[in-house]
Amino acid sequence: MNKLFIVFLLIFSVNSYTEELKPLDAKLIKDAGITLHSEAIFVYGNQDVGLRFATNVSPEDVQEWYSKELPKWALYNKYGVWILYNGEPDKGMADVMSVNRIIVTHNPNLPEWHSLDKNMTTEIVIMIVK
Repeated sequence: MNKLFIVFLLIFSVNSYTEELKPLDAKLIKDAGITLHSEAIFVYGNQDVGLRFATNVSPEDVQEWYSKELPKWALYNKYGVWILYNGEPDKGMADVMSVNRIIVTHNPNLPEWHSLDKNMTTEIVIMIVK
């Protein structure tokens, strides 16, 4: 009985902070022409705050993958921020923030925040503009 309770607690704690990607949010991503990285899992968010995913693939590899997937999107890569956005190149941050975009970063807090494996430290944030 005690072993069963411990197994239940372990299963619950592993899944307690991750959510399911809602069908409407998945449709928003697809309609924006964005493909989800195959090794990313959804952890939190919605259209208002951004859809947040985590993976154990390095940020550089994920950035390269998205750059190849969306070759017509422009890159904002200043001040330590990597943002691929659906707009004209060389725009300022205000313009970048007003269009659909993907932000890929290293976030060492993801495992703690979302009860993930310790190597799940690459964060992918997809912002779909209303």
